[in-house]
Amino acid sequence: TDVRELELRDAAAELGVRFLESFDYPDGALERVEEVEEVRDRFLGDVVRCLRSHQPQVVVTFGPEGAYGHPDHKVVSRLTVQACTLSGDPTAYELESLALGIAPWSPSKLYFQTANTMTTESLQLPPQPPITTRISIRGFEEAKLRAFAHHRTQTQEWEPLRKFVAGQGDTEVFSLVGAAEGLAEDDLFHGI
Repeated sequence: TDVRELELRDAAAELGVRFLESFDYPDGALERVEEVEEVRDRFLGDVVRCLRSHQPQVVVTFGPEGAYGHPDHKVVSRLTVQACTLSGDPTAYELESLALGIAPWSPSKLYFQTANTMTTESLQLPPQPPITTRISIRGFEEAKLRAFAHHRTQTQEWEPLRKFVAGQGDTEVFSLVGAAEGLAEDDLFHGI
């Protein structure tokens, strides 16, 4: 287990996350994962297996812009979107699923994490997906900052991240993939 994974586990524990699965891919070099077909297929297979095993109703990932433009986040976004489609396809990763005794599964909803206009403009972020869903996190802002503070080896990104969190305030915003224009939700599980 490397230092960054331990930091992630500490951050998750700070928030009360009971389950965390991490994959063994190079931090800061996920663009190379997409370049090698076998590695890309393994990455997709790992995410498909995770989706089929845990059967989430809702999946949240980075937007295509990679939140603040981070190359790894862009790759995670693209491959998660593909994996959500593949996880419901009975012919995709069929042998692995049979061996593990897991059935195809499609999440009901896929969301991109996004940012409000003020945060996007003040931090000069790449264009963000449209906001469809606003979730109040009032009372949890400090816990969120404490969780981010566990990522000690990523201190070069701390100040922009702190500004991002502060700019979002007490509301997390998301974009439902494929939503009709004008959708306004306050619950990721709305309609499920």
